[in-house]
Amino acid sequence: MNRTKTPSLCSLCPLWLIALVLMLSVLAGCKSQKPAQQPDGGAAAANTVEKSVERGPVRMTVRVSPKEPRLSDLLDLEIVVEAEAGVEVRPPVFGKAVGDFLVRDYRAKDAPAAGEKTVRNFHYQLEPRSSGKHLIRSVGIEFSDHRPGKEGKGEPVLLETEPLEILVTSELGDKTPSLADLAPMHSPVPLPPSPFWFWVLGLSGLGAALAGAALWYRRHRKSAAEGEAKKTPEETAHAEMRALLARNLHGKGEFKEFYVGLTGIVRRYIEATTGIRAPEQTTEEFLRDVRAREVFPRERAAQFGQFLEAADLVKYAAMQPGTRQVEEAIARAQEFVGLPSAFQVASGKQG
Repeated sequence: MNRTKTPSLCSLCPLWLIALVLMLSVLAGCKSQKPAQQPDGGAAAANTVEKSVERGPVRMTVRVSPKEPRLSDLLDLEIVVEAEAGVEVRPPVFGKAVGDFLVRDYRAKDAPAAGEKTVRNFHYQLEPRSSGKHLIRSVGIEFSDHRPGKEGKGEPVLLETEPLEILVTSELGDKTPSLADLAPMHSPVPLPPSPFWFWVLGLSGLGAALAGAALWYRRHRKSAAEGEAKKTPEETAHAEMRALLARNLHGKGEFKEFYVGLTGIVRRYIEATTGIRAPEQTTEEFLRDVRAREVFPRERAAQFGQFLEAADLVKYAAMQPGTRQVEEAIARAQEFVGLPSAFQVASGKQG
């Protein structure tokens, strides 16, 4: 008698295992898709400051996140500009800062065109400099409408958003240090009393030093004033001339400084002997007063004018004089202040 053989449980184990694995895979796939079905866009939007503005063919959206950053955080400033085809959009100009925030990074990219529109994206990373409420007064761009048949073609138009308020919090939060939390100061420690004679000697010595300094200053000032009062204009000019020549500026090639000193000696001498305010006048004004008051004879006055004009070329036109020109300038200056000219004696020329 033939009997139908019933499959045992062991022979069906591979089939059950395969089915169990497939079921677990399906369940795992369903679980992994749940977060995608519940995006966190709502939380991101709540932590973002967003302003939009539209004018004509251009719409601009500005987003700043996070809305309440910490002082150590970097903020993301995103500017998205949608414009009709044929409209030129210029990027915003912020420089090194946007409001109270420093610009740490900048990127720009053009998104693929949406229909007949172009989309430009400008992204900035900002760093706060202090905690508290900060105001980005406005974000603006310029655009020009080059579409045919539009009025004001090519003229720049400004598009600005409303102000954006950002609250920057401190790392410490509510634990901001306060002076009230400091321990009270200790009482001052008394110094040991000083003997009475110490104060007497100290004050006496200080008084004597001040009296001696005052006496020396008065005597020195008086002697200096008397010495200056005794000098005649000629003696003063001769002493200044000797000091200038001893510095040998012309020998070192420092012609401008040398000619400034040389003409200054002559000007001060003429002021002291005639009353003309020589140092305060230009060369033209000075020569006009010299001729008007007949300080020198006509020929000497002409030589004096040539002397000053040649000096001006060195002082103001950076002319480099030769050795002969420097010697002639020294000789003329010595003549004008009443000094015998060593150059004249050596050359046999007369001024």
